[in-house]
Amino acid sequence: MASEALLPIREVARITGVNPVTLRAWQRRYGLIKPQRTEKGHRLYSKADIDLIREILYWLEQGVSIGKVKGLLGQDEHSVTEVDSSWEQARRDLLDSAKALTHDKLEKQLRELAKLYPTQLFLRRIVEPWLAEMATLPRPDRELIQHSAQAVLTHFIHQVLTIQSGPRIAVGSIGDARALSTTLVRYELQGMACRSIDLGQVKSEQLPLARSRLDADAYVLVLGSGLTGLWFMQHQPEWPEPLFLVGQLGNVYRAQGWLNKPFAQHVSDLEDFPPCDI
Repeated sequence: MASEALLPIREVARITGVNPVTLRAWQRRYGLIKPQRTEKGHRLYSKADIDLIREILYWLEQGVSIGKVKGLLGQDEHSVTEVDSSWEQARRDLLDSAKALTHDKLEKQLRELAKLYPTQLFLRRIVEPWLAEMATLPRPDRELIQHSAQAVLTHFIHQVLTIQSGPRIAVGSIGDARALSTTLVRYELQGMACRSIDLGQVKSEQLPLARSRLDADAYVLVLGSGLTGLWFMQHQPEWPEPLFLVGQLGNVYRAQGWLNKPFAQHVSDLEDFPPCDI
C-alpha cells in the first residue's frame, strides 16, 4: 500500500493561500496544526492537515479570532449560532494607534496581524475597512491621521516584500490613483507567491517601453480616476499582454462599456490569472 503523499510548506501555502509565516505561527502559538518533520526538521503536511487549514480559514472568515478557533475545530458549522467578530476589534485598535500618532505601536500591530492572518483576509477584513474609516473621520486632524497611518502601512509593506522567487508581475497605476494602491496590490501578489516590480504611475504609451525591458510574466494596472471612453479606445491596443486591471473604479469604467480587458476589484479575484496559481 502506497504511503500518503506529504507536501512541503511552500506547496501548502500555494494550495491554501496561507503564507508560510502564518502557518508556522498557527502551529507555534496556537497548536492548530501539527505537521510531520523530515530528518532535517522541515515541515511536511498531509491531506488532513490541508483540510484542517481550510476549516481554520472558514472560522476566521466568520470573524472568530485566531485564539478562539481551536475550540471550534471539528464542530458542525451550523451548530455555532453566534460568534464575536475579531475584525472590528482589530480595526479599532489600529484606528486608536493612528489617532494617537503612535507609529511604532501601529507598525507593531500591523506586523502581528499580518503574521496571524492570511494575506487576503488581512487586507480585506482589516486594512481596507480601516483605511476607509480613517478617510471619513469627522475631525479637523483627519488628514494628518490618515496620511501618517498610510506612511506607516507603506513602510511596513515595503519591509516585508521579500519574496525572491516565483512569477514576476509588473505593477503600475494609470490615471489619478493613490500610490498606496499599487503597494497593496504588490503585497497581495506576494501572498499569492508572486514577485512584483513597481512601475509607479505610468502613461499608457510607456507600457510598450516597459515590456521591451522587463522580464515580466504579466502586468497589473490599478485604474485611477480621470480616464475617458476616448482614452480607453485610443490606448488599450498599446497595452502589453497578458495585462490585468484592478481597482474600484473599474466597475465604473466597465459599466460604461469602455473596458475589454480582464478586470476585478482585487488581483486575487481575477479570473484566468495564470502567473500566480494559488
